[in-house]
Amino acid sequence: MHPIAEKNKYIGMLFMKLTPGYFALGKDGIKKMTLAHVKSLTKHSSKLTHVLCSGMDSRYDQITMMEADTLEEIYDASMDFKLGEKAAYIEIVDVVVGIKAPPRSQAGPSKVTE
Repeated sequence: MHPIAEKNKYIGMLFMKLTPGYFALGKDGIKKMTLAHVKSLTKHSSKLTHVLCSGMDSRYDQITMMEADTLEEIYDASMDFKLGEKAAYIEIVDVVVGIKAPPRSQAGPSKVTE
């Protein structure tokens, strides 16, 4: 494991765009499908945060952020997400995976010389 990961969590973000078919389901269809999707992701609920988006750029409708102790946990959650019922109506536009950096006060002296 990466030494920073021993103290800091990995972060994964899925940037998503909803397909027109999602909205064609109507309110009741979306509710029914979403309930099944949420049920399949319950085991990952402590790791997932949804960010609903709107703004000037229409590339994304939703961002799902995952936070985990290992990359394997992020992989498992993202695979279950991609295989869930709602996944047929979501295009994953971009993915970012990183690690939380330590607070600057704990980073230690800089190795850069002037």
